[in-house]
Amino acid sequence: MNAANPPLDPAPRPDALPVVKRRAGEITNPKTRLRLRQIALLAGMLMSGGLLLIPREPVLVIVVATCFLLKNPLRLFSSEFALIWLTLFAVAGVVLIGGDSFQLIPMVIRYANFFAGLTLLLVYIDERRSTLANDLYPILKLMAFQAALTPVMFILFSGYFFTFRVFDTEYTTLYGIFTFHEFQDFGSVFKRPDGFFFEPGVFQIYLNIFLFICLFVRRQNPFDIALATAAVVATQSTTGVVILILQFAVAYIVWLRTADRSKKLGVFVFVPIMLLPLAAYMAYNVTEKFYGALSGSAEAREYDLRTGISVALEQPFTGIGFDYEKYFDVASRVGYREAELSRENITERGNTNGIVVLFYSLGFPLAILFLLGLFRQRLFRPGLLMAMVAALSLISESLSFTPIFLMLTFSGLLIQPKRVKKLAGGARAPSRA
Repeated sequence: MNAANPPLDPAPRPDALPVVKRRAGEITNPKTRLRLRQIALLAGMLMSGGLLLIPREPVLVIVVATCFLLKNPLRLFSSEFALIWLTLFAVAGVVLIGGDSFQLIPMVIRYANFFAGLTLLLVYIDERRSTLANDLYPILKLMAFQAALTPVMFILFSGYFFTFRVFDTEYTTLYGIFTFHEFQDFGSVFKRPDGFFFEPGVFQIYLNIFLFICLFVRRQNPFDIALATAAVVATQSTTGVVILILQFAVAYIVWLRTADRSKKLGVFVFVPIMLLPLAAYMAYNVTEKFYGALSGSAEAREYDLRTGISVALEQPFTGIGFDYEKYFDVASRVGYREAELSRENITERGNTNGIVVLFYSLGFPLAILFLLGLFRQRLFRPGLLMAMVAALSLISESLSFTPIFLMLTFSGLLIQPKRVKKLAGGARAPSRA
């Protein structure tokens, strides 16, 4: 073992994902495998956003083809994936029953995303737990710079930005890298970055994952933590800043528990003082979104929550399927009537609450199974905190059926192999130096 390059997991825990031999002809060069994994991840992430300039089909092909270059696709039919396949068969059944018809196009779209999530999971099922976080780290760090610099670049070089319109939304961008849009012009100097997702609410999710990696997975680098924090704040997302504060609260407890006795007092006193500006910003942001000039956002979220629950209760066991037209039809009958939104906004509005979308699409039994899978996800540690980050993100963004979230959800539905169960019973996993 080279002491200068110790393994990421020198003593894997008994619940570590199993190791299998690589198939003949499989790519073995570590750098090539790393780049291919990162390409697949980036493509999967892009499928979470608006993807307004790139058709989804080629991106889906990139995800699946890249994953199959790395892993044997036949592995998807191993016993570990049995519960996932059963779940997907059950999804097809309830959609056919609840949808009252065969929803061909919506079914094809959803199952394409299901398959992309499965193939991404296939790539990481045998890797060390830290591999996914380490693969994401450089991608998300670049995105954090992108987010933090977007408002600054517009202030300094606004004359070089140009606008383009997609449907009813006007975007402003510099080279397609520093991009933002505004539904209403409130005269704010600091513009909300869209990243490559064309939506700051989606962007903040991946920036908070970057903060999670900086705080809990990799060696805690103050610059990286500060960069991740500035990037999340730049999105001006209420959900984003709530998740940010949650992560720092958990980190604070961990720091108090693990700090040397001589440092405990400093951590106890000074860390909360350092976090006071973030808490003040969160209070300001929440106040603006609920009672200030941006209160329309809170009203829209309330409409989505109440209407989505009402739609789900119409067919609680099967849901109504994936067809948005059916959702609009049911919502027009049972939707929340007290929201101060325009009629056009209500009748043409897709639901932005990803958890509610699960319930009204699949019915309560399968939706609960999906959420159980998310909270049992096996790809990040601490697992419960990552599940909470993901679940809170879904409250404001309908991403439940996108590849990255599905990869996390499906990882919690994997059937634990007997070999790992035996290790959990007392034997120790061999070192993978």
